[in-house]
Amino acid sequence: MDVKRYWNAVSDSEWYQSLRTEEKLGRLRQNPQSAFYPGVLELMQKYIGEFKGKKILLPSSGDNYAAFAFALMGAKVTSSDLSERQLENARSVSDSWKLEIEYVCDNTISLSRFGDGTFDLVYTSNGTLSWIHDLGEMYRNIGRVLKKGGYSAMYDVHPFTRPFTMEAWKAPEIRKSYGDVFPDLHWRVQDILNAHAQAGMRFLEMAEIPSADTSFWFTFEERKSITEAETEHINDWKYNPMAAIPVWITMIAQKQDSTGFR
Repeated sequence: MDVKRYWNAVSDSEWYQSLRTEEKLGRLRQNPQSAFYPGVLELMQKYIGEFKGKKILLPSSGDNYAAFAFALMGAKVTSSDLSERQLENARSVSDSWKLEIEYVCDNTISLSRFGDGTFDLVYTSNGTLSWIHDLGEMYRNIGRVLKKGGYSAMYDVHPFTRPFTMEAWKAPEIRKSYGDVFPDLHWRVQDILNAHAQAGMRFLEMAEIPSADTSFWFTFEERKSITEAETEHINDWKYNPMAAIPVWITMIAQKQDSTGFR
């Protein structure tokens, strides 16, 4: 698959256009924290504190909600994606808001256009890891572009969901082994943690997060026709058995300084 071509097309799809409506962008502008799934921002703030003045890189920036949010909170943001169209659409939003965000088209695995020791935080969000064929190389380059003492933070689908079909309301149905990383790039928790460690980063904390809405359980097309009554109790495992396991994972690690762990 030509990943760049795919995401250039997706960026102008009805789904992505629905993320750029005045209503949704207005809510984000009024409340930047809403760009993050519950628990994700709180974990970063626990270790990083305020984002104002921090240099933050977002590889595979996608819809750029997080880029807009960090910039609104005063960070110096660089948004990077393999898709030029994703970056163009994001730039049209940030320019209209007069946000100073740097946009760089680059491969998340290599981060070839970024110098060593540049950023205070590198943040990857939902959907990144399933496109990365070399997790170790990605985190080696994340570690490379981080300043000493800088942080790597991630948020993505929990690897525990990967063996299951994850169909709402149905009993668990296994489709694959948890150990089958390839060919679908379903990385395990150990792969993510080991990649951080091998890149010279110290793991600090992880949070395993249950679903808080319907977005995990249904596609964009399905959500257009589903009523609120039909989704009542969707995140209660007593009604929806698959809600018993966490569906999202977030973690934060810190790059070693020159004398050891900071």
